[in-house]
Amino acid sequence: RGEQLSDAIVYDKLHVLKKDFSGYIERNSAKVDANLPVFFGYVVSALESSFPHIGDDDYDEFIDSMTFKVLDASRNIADFDYIRRVKTNALRFKKMKNADQGINIVIGLRLVKAGDPVHGLEFLKKYATLDVKLGMAVAHCYYTLSLREFRKDDESPAKNLRPGEMELLAREMLLKLAKTKPPVNTLRQLEVDDPSFLEKIFWQMIFIGLEWFPDEIWFINTGLKNAMDTSNAAMRKRILEIGAERFYTNINILREMYYYHLENRDPSSAAGVVNQLIKQYPHELEPIYLGLKLSLLTQKKMTYHGFRKMAVTNNMPSQIVDLFDFTFDLLNHEPREAMARIAEFENEFPRFQYYAITLKYIASDLLSTDEVRNKKARKVLLDSLENFSLRELQNRKPVKLP
Repeated sequence: RGEQLSDAIVYDKLHVLKKDFSGYIERNSAKVDANLPVFFGYVVSALESSFPHIGDDDYDEFIDSMTFKVLDASRNIADFDYIRRVKTNALRFKKMKNADQGINIVIGLRLVKAGDPVHGLEFLKKYATLDVKLGMAVAHCYYTLSLREFRKDDESPAKNLRPGEMELLAREMLLKLAKTKPPVNTLRQLEVDDPSFLEKIFWQMIFIGLEWFPDEIWFINTGLKNAMDTSNAAMRKRILEIGAERFYTNINILREMYYYHLENRDPSSAAGVVNQLIKQYPHELEPIYLGLKLSLLTQKKMTYHGFRKMAVTNNMPSQIVDLFDFTFDLLNHEPREAMARIAEFENEFPRFQYYAITLKYIASDLLSTDEVRNKKARKVLLDSLENFSLRELQNRKPVKLP
């Protein structure tokens, strides 16, 4: 992420300090609530003595995280005089001009977690487009309130035909998110100890959005992004299935399906996706590249040479084809042929000599009898080839997306 090693160490130590304070809050919640100025003063003292050069943003985010933890552990969350006192004490020690933003967000999140959508909206509505999950929390508040707009015993036709004001606001919020496309999982205030309530809200509103706006692909793309960020394999599979059904001609969805099948060691399904891509985008190189990549994993010569022929016919850059030939020979235990190919590559493309030298070192590890070295080298080789190939394809011309 472009960080120096010292930054990583600081983050690790901040995490340890945060964990220590969190444990203290859990064990002494009533005592903390009764002595809020003393507690926050203690937090600031520990922060400044341990991290004298900490940036104002990291400093303020630490105060935000402590504020959420205090509220989360407290039994007084329904007492708004108490919430006001927590906010006042936390703000006293913050440094940045927008100090109230982080505090309002963590208070709003805690109220949403407590099942208080009315007051949760008061704190979160202003920040709905800073991050998708905040927007989803706001939409969820409106949706929750919409369920209260009609009495349970109201059986009038209007109940089922006309959405109420709160549901309309929920719909508007979801459409606004789809239009503005805010980032997801970028705010530090969302990094709470137990994010399960946020995940539950996020997925509920994603599926409601897909029900209300079935042609809006943003819900699919955003769901996939979050599923990958949170390593949620079940939701990733579910979203991909919906995406493949509704947006079966979209190259982005098909690409995600392809990689999903590869990760799950299902080459036959991945091959089906490649064939579909080639039929739909016969003049694009990316589907052919994905076919070449798949044939490396299956190591079937007939399949590889079929895709190689398509690559040459469609004028795929020769440096990519040459490196696929080198990799295919190497993976098929033909080291002499592989090393001859990399030598030819080095002579033909002197600007890539640095890369050829690196590949030779990787090849020596891959041919090693050491199973651990062999496995690591194989992964490095395939990852490296993918990065090189995609960069060269991108430099040749941008992929045409629908």
